[in-house]
Amino acid sequence: MVAFGSWVDAHGHLADARWDGQQDQIIEEARQKGIHFFMQGGVGPEDWEKQKALKARYPKHIGLCFGLHPYWVVDHDEEACEQALDLLATQLPQAKGLGEAGLDFRPHIMKDSQDRQITVFEAQLELAQLAHKPMVLHLVQAHDFALRIMDLFGLPEQKGMVHSFNGSAAKAQDFLNRGLYLSVGGPVARPDNQKLHQAVREIPLEFLLIESDSPDQAPPLYQGRLNPPESIWEVAKTIGELKSLDPLEILDITTGNFHRLFGDT
Repeated sequence: MVAFGSWVDAHGHLADARWDGQQDQIIEEARQKGIHFFMQGGVGPEDWEKQKALKARYPKHIGLCFGLHPYWVVDHDEEACEQALDLLATQLPQAKGLGEAGLDFRPHIMKDSQDRQITVFEAQLELAQLAHKPMVLHLVQAHDFALRIMDLFGLPEQKGMVHSFNGSAAKAQDFLNRGLYLSVGGPVARPDNQKLHQAVREIPLEFLLIESDSPDQAPPLYQGRLNPPESIWEVAKTIGELKSLDPLEILDITTGNFHRLFGDT
């Protein structure tokens, strides 16, 4: 059993500007509820620097993760993306994982960026292999595209995780077949999210992670406010109900899974 005070939030954004001035409070509140380590999700070069500053303040509690998020790619041209990829190659040795990386093909997000997103995703898959870093994947409305690209370019030996998985059991199996972990967050706590509930019932415990995606994707209990990392308790409770296990067991198991994927905290 993992000791109280050693649990992990597998994905969040505590360097997000919306948390500025509140990090001390939210980290302390999470630690009082047994959550010890907070893996970050990378967005772009400015975010990587903010993550490093946060880790300097909380060296035992912050996990660095650097990558070019699809949102960042949408907002930058090809030249800026190439420069950022070059910078990422030099920064990556400091990080536990590469991400967020992936594809977001929702029309209001994608606009004219589809080809650029694909090119940058392919480049980051290659970087992860060279750096021997697990991937942290952001994949939205791009399932088949993403599978084809991962199959063509390959995943790193360390594989990785699909962050904020919110799909069907069949889609979960596609990722599991490729050795990827599935990280589940606040949306699982919505009573009407039956598709995800069924997927969680079928996902093997040894490939499951839990995350807050703080400050976004709040479970119902935290609606209407910024989502703090302590909200993974709500995620653990819901998954516990779906798996007929105590939430403490879910926190223990998913923390062990995190260590198996990313190493010691």
